[in-house]
Amino acid sequence: MEIRNYIFSNDGLQLLKQHPKGQNWPVVYLIDNDKQLYVGETTSAGGRFNQHLNNPERQSLINIRFIFDDQFNKSAILDIEQTLIQMFLADQKYKLQNKNGGQSCKHDYYQRALYQSKVDEIWNELKRHNITKSSSSEIRNSNLFKYSPYNTLTPEQEAVSHEIISNILDTLESDKTGTSILSGKAGTGKSIVVIHMIYTLMSAMNIRYNDGDLGPEEQLELLERISISNRIREYVDKHGSLKIAFVVPMTSIRKTFKAVFKASKDTGLNPAMVIGPQEVVKENGKYDVIFVDESHRLARRHGITSYGSFDEACRTLDIDESTSTQLDMIQIKSRYSVLVYDENQTVKSSDLTAEQFESALVRRDVRHRSNLKSQMRCEGGVAYTQYLDDIFQVNQSQKLDITSYDFKIWDDPNAMIREIRHKDSLMSLCRVVAGYSWEWQSKECITLEQAIDKGLEDIELDGEKYVWNMSNQEWILRPGAVNEIGCVHTTQGYDLNYVAVIFGKEIDYDEQSQTITIDRSKFYDTKVKSGVDDATLKKYIVNSYKVMMTRGIKGCYVYACNQGMQNYLKRFMDTYR
Repeated sequence: MEIRNYIFSNDGLQLLKQHPKGQNWPVVYLIDNDKQLYVGETTSAGGRFNQHLNNPERQSLINIRFIFDDQFNKSAILDIEQTLIQMFLADQKYKLQNKNGGQSCKHDYYQRALYQSKVDEIWNELKRHNITKSSSSEIRNSNLFKYSPYNTLTPEQEAVSHEIISNILDTLESDKTGTSILSGKAGTGKSIVVIHMIYTLMSAMNIRYNDGDLGPEEQLELLERISISNRIREYVDKHGSLKIAFVVPMTSIRKTFKAVFKASKDTGLNPAMVIGPQEVVKENGKYDVIFVDESHRLARRHGITSYGSFDEACRTLDIDESTSTQLDMIQIKSRYSVLVYDENQTVKSSDLTAEQFESALVRRDVRHRSNLKSQMRCEGGVAYTQYLDDIFQVNQSQKLDITSYDFKIWDDPNAMIREIRHKDSLMSLCRVVAGYSWEWQSKECITLEQAIDKGLEDIELDGEKYVWNMSNQEWILRPGAVNEIGCVHTTQGYDLNYVAVIFGKEIDYDEQSQTITIDRSKFYDTKVKSGVDDATLKKYIVNSYKVMMTRGIKGCYVYACNQGMQNYLKRFMDTYR
């Protein structure tokens, strides 16, 4: 690999033409000044250089850096271009001139892992020359990278995005109301698709699609995307700007999304768009579109923190507080709603039931249902998530080899925790989580040290003591979080590199009946178990463990306090030696 810097001028163009790969070779390039940056790719460096010199939007740029590599091909440079755009947005050193966040769709091509490693090589070389602020590992671990509006969608995700946006425009143009439901197991990229749809709508309202730098093949590939963008613009020209909200029920991840939208303000996103469910009631009139992340976590009037504010919202909308849910509020306040939904991720008694979810849809035309299937988070793929389902449903009869995923059970929980801490020191974002089988004695403590000084450690495992998460908001991202133990409420919605899951004393396996059993007396989340029967509580607890076990990108480690559960799980995973 070679990175060659030229002055962004005709003199620089003439020097580039003397390079053996300067005319007819796939390359990636960066054009920049001290504050702005454009990232591109081409198979004709000289021709594209000349195009940019004649583009008025590039006149303030000074340098152009070409990245040459003997192994580059068209698929590789499209992928590298897109990844670098995401990384520069997360790095926040430059304002990007890429108005459409790159031009490619994500394709799984030959040796993609090799070329992604080249991205890290490129990035760290740029950092060595102070072109970037953060290292590639820091960027890839950041939520600004993972939830970037510039995220490239897979063909499956892109198709769903176009179908839903088309449905939105069809519905609004006909002055009707409608709903789309986006389903899929944990890790299928539902939140990424939603953020990309919001970005597509907002950017099209503010700028016309930038296809001036596209060759004929690229214009053909992106024909549908350009068409969607133009159609949005036509709607806005005729009817005015769309009023859009992004409802995020979980407080912790809502704060994260607000930060992502704030960092992406040049794309048309605004942190004020990210709101809690009941905040929709404060808006005068209706939103044109409300997107809802994790809509299975919307609340009903049961086990919630504030009954007063819930009842006040219901009175404002003139609906019955005893039977209504936050989804009813969203449906009333929107002309169109897009609901991310997975019944198997309900984990609290306050979560609306499947029956309440369907009931809220009765008065709306459900115009589109999509089910994402490709596993985007976990390197174990769809096979791993299906394996977990079968294990918890006691349908699995034999151990499977989950290719390229580190899935192990440990006999020593403290050694497992030490290993997670070691991995965190190497790659960050490795955490230990557990079922709610220990009381939260440290709840009033502000720091881990304070809890230890007062002898208020919450969890004891084979003589070692630990403390629950010290914060409910963005615990995953807090310094020192690896020294604490999180729960489902602080991890749902987040990605980790490695996760270690401790099965508490409330869950066991009964060999005689061949069933997973729950002991509610050893489960300490009172808001979850209050007013629910044993079967429902078991569903919440099992869902919680599945949610926690699907957080890890590279691996999941497991330990069960009850020997029956430990022995059962050992049937399906290797024991760490």
